[in-house]
Amino acid sequence: MAMQIVGGVALLIGLRMNIDPVGFNKSIFGDVEGIDSGESSAMRMAIGGGLLALGIVNIYCSFNVEDAAAGAIITSTAMGLAAFFATVAAPKFRGYTDSIPTLPMVVLPTMIAICLYSALM
Repeated sequence: MAMQIVGGVALLIGLRMNIDPVGFNKSIFGDVEGIDSGESSAMRMAIGGGLLALGIVNIYCSFNVEDAAAGAIITSTAMGLAAFFATVAAPKFRGYTDSIPTLPMVVLPTMIAICLYSALM
């Protein structure tokens, strides 16, 4: 069940990043200079592609993997999301941005908690 929840959320976010990368960028960073550039949109689409892949893998595995292997998959998903979380927060601490985007700072820890809770059950 956790793989389906995390997979579905990742799939929806990844789709939104690919369908409207400019709008997604503006919703996170506001209307700053260069936010609607092709390069910024291309990077957002690539990041969204990674989330799409994570979502598809989790949804596929939720239906086709035995319970014993599911624990390892959901734990590795939590580790991958933690690495993604670190890359979202790192630009603030390295001086590249003034703030940490709110949406990923709420969604990613929630998804990590779901994964870890499910892995421990």
